[in-house]
This record gives sequence, C-alpha cells and structure tokens, in this order.
Amino acid sequence: MRKITMILALVLLTIFLGCRERIEPEADDFVEYAWTLYAERDFRSAHAEFQEGLDMDSLYIDGYNGSGWCFVEFNSPDTAITYFSEGLDYITVDSSQVRFEMLAGLALSYQVIGDYSRAITRATELYTFRPVFEFSHDWRINYSDIIILLAASQYAQSNFSAALTWVQKLDETFSVDVSTYKGRADLIKKIEALQNI
Repeated sequence: MRKITMILALVLLTIFLGCRERIEPEADDFVEYAWTLYAERDFRSAHAEFQEGLDMDSLYIDGYNGSGWCFVEFNSPDTAITYFSEGLDYITVDSSQVRFEMLAGLALSYQVIGDYSRAITRATELYTFRPVFEFSHDWRINYSDIIILLAASQYAQSNFSAALTWVQKLDETFSVDVSTYKGRADLIKKIEALQNI
C-alpha cells in the first residue's frame, strides 16, 4: 500500500509540474536573443528577431539600434540611417548606451554615403558625451573608430587643420604642415594607416 501511495504521489507531482502556465516572450526577449545572433555574426536571423521585438513593442529602442547595426553589416547605410534616426526620436535619456551606439551607427552610415557634414555632426555629438565610447556588441568598434571617422570626414571636406587635430588625439607625435600639398598627402596617408590598424 505504501508503495502504491508513493507511486501515486510521484505521478501527481509529475502532472502538477508539467501543468505550469505558458510563458509568452516579450520584446526584450526577442531583442536579447537577436544580440546573441548578432554576436555570432548571423545578421539575417538577428534582424528577424529585432523585427519580432519591434512588432511587439514599437517603442523598444534597442530593437531600432540592433536593426540599424544589422543594416550596417548588410552594407545598406540608407536603411541603417532610417532605423537609427527613428530609434533616436524615441530616446528620452541623453546618456543612454543605446543612444551612443545609434549615434555611432549614424555617423558611420553617413560617412559611407558621403554625407560628411552629418557624419561629423553625429560623431562629434557622440564624442562630446562619450569620448571613450565602446560598442557593447562588437569589441572592434570603439572611440578610435569615431576619431578616425572625424579625421577622414574633416579631410574630405578640406578641413585639414581639424583633420590633423583629430589624428593627434590618437598620435600626439604626428605633425605635418597642412598648408602644403606634402603635408596634406602625409595626413591622408596617416589617416589611412590608422584605418588599417
């Protein structure tokens, strides 16, 4: 009898544990999983998960951030700009990491399409608030990329002195006379060398 009672208790316990309530995923669950896929460089799947999160909550800002970065990886800067810009419209805290990441993405995307003025504006805004920026989802993107972007964009707009100032933030010993063709040639070589590090 005791053996039957034990078996019955185990069966009831198993049934009870198996009848728990179904948990529905929320927007942050999709976005968190999307960043995992992003880190694994599965950008198509990551974008699909970011979209699921945005479909559930259109104000979930990190979904715009992640979608924008996926389109950076897809080499579709115009679409990346759309996501980053829309996400920034919803930002209410100026010092949030997500805001800084979207500013970095915007600056990089603007530079790719040759809109150097907007690239400079967004990168300067980022550098002003977070001079030692690091992208939390890709260790290869940090403040030095933003400084190089600023130097290259200033150079592209013929602001050679400003370009030199940005280069010197990464290499204080570098100096050229930007009023000469040789100095400008040496400056662009230095910027290219920094880009390739």
